[in-house]
Amino acid sequence: MSRGKLRAIKKKVEATKSLMKITRAMEMVARAKVRKFERAFKGYKEYMDEIERIKNKLPLKGLENPLVEGVGPEVLVVITSDLGLCGAFNSEIIKAAEEEAERAAEFKGYIVIGSRGVAHFRRRKLIKGYEKLYDMPNMDVASEIGDHLISLVRDGEVGRVRVVYGRLVNALIQKPEIVQLIPVEASEGDSMLEFEPVVSSMAEDFLYFYISSKLLYLMFETKVSEYYARQNAMKNATDNANEMIRTLTLEYNKARQASITQEIIEIVNGAEALKEIEEAG
Repeated sequence: MSRGKLRAIKKKVEATKSLMKITRAMEMVARAKVRKFERAFKGYKEYMDEIERIKNKLPLKGLENPLVEGVGPEVLVVITSDLGLCGAFNSEIIKAAEEEAERAAEFKGYIVIGSRGVAHFRRRKLIKGYEKLYDMPNMDVASEIGDHLISLVRDGEVGRVRVVYGRLVNALIQKPEIVQLIPVEASEGDSMLEFEPVVSSMAEDFLYFYISSKLLYLMFETKVSEYYARQNAMKNATDNANEMIRTLTLEYNKARQASITQEIIEIVNGAEALKEIEEAG
């Protein structure tokens, strides 16, 4: 093998080592951030469980309210990330959203959270896109988006809202999930309780609060899933880079040894030829 080829292999090894340093650093950053988001999500999950318990005590079934009735076209809220380098996380959510849109009997369009999703759906029935609104999800953002959804329902433009988000199965598995946000799933309520003022008046405020809270919960879970996906993607990239360095180093050493062997053979052959010339003279 030529010296030029050896130099090329050595450059590849050095470039891969530099890349591995970057992916390892990004893995460490993702690992630190996911701990912060997971702690916040755990606390909010307990809060959301209590809100669900309250909802199930309210007699919302049969209530004449568009947020419970669910009559009209469907809108999909798609929650993606603002940043990439998280493997197939965003592409799987986008694919699930498009498949759900095809199944809908009457589909109005997409409301997308996250730059990655907005970039994809910009020319595909995008009603509204929200980009780089938050690092840590918060109620202000959830309320802004929730108010927009509720206004669409109140105006009769939309009857059903489903959310496509990144569900956290565990640290290694994150997958797209679809849940119904509007109409709010209604129950008969707790017959042992009496409400003052009337339920219809109280339910109006509660439904607004519930929709925003549920949306915040889904945004939180997607954020935690995103960082786990990024941590796993960067770990895989680091492992692959390490394996490539090992393979290239082995190839370099074999090539270098073959080159040295070839040089020795040429020296020996030259010496033998010189000896033959001297003996012939």
